[in-house]
Amino acid sequence: MESPFGWRELKLVLAVVLGTLLIGVGMLLTVRLNEAIDERVRVGAETTGQVVHVERFRITRSFSATRLTVDYTFDGVRYRERFSSELDESEFRVGELLDVRVDRTDPTRAATPDGYATEDLLLQAPTVLAGLGLVMIVISLALIRTGPRRG
Repeated sequence: MESPFGWRELKLVLAVVLGTLLIGVGMLLTVRLNEAIDERVRVGAETTGQVVHVERFRITRSFSATRLTVDYTFDGVRYRERFSSELDESEFRVGELLDVRVDRTDPTRAATPDGYATEDLLLQAPTVLAGLGLVMIVISLALIRTGPRRG
């Protein structure tokens, strides 16, 4: 008796499993990044930064990001870093002042209480991974349902 599943179906099932793993990795990365940002805000050295450039861009139809270029001074040294976050209700403008919490051991790593941090687009990686996983699952399930049947 021949198995109802061929190589095509096995590959599609493996794609569903891989998609599920990507969603899980995205969720774990989100938790880890949020913990790192919260820790940096909690123990970081406080300084004030000034927004010198604001970019807003769309990654997917329902997901956008904001990137701020911020000048701040720590221990007498000036830094210009890019801070990123998912687009939220805050509307930052050039010249606006921000509270910045700087990692004492690496002043190029900083965060704001609003959840902006210098990891740049790494902050969007969890959403991109989860989205990719979801797309893989949906396409694979659609192909399994609509694929050719053996008679």
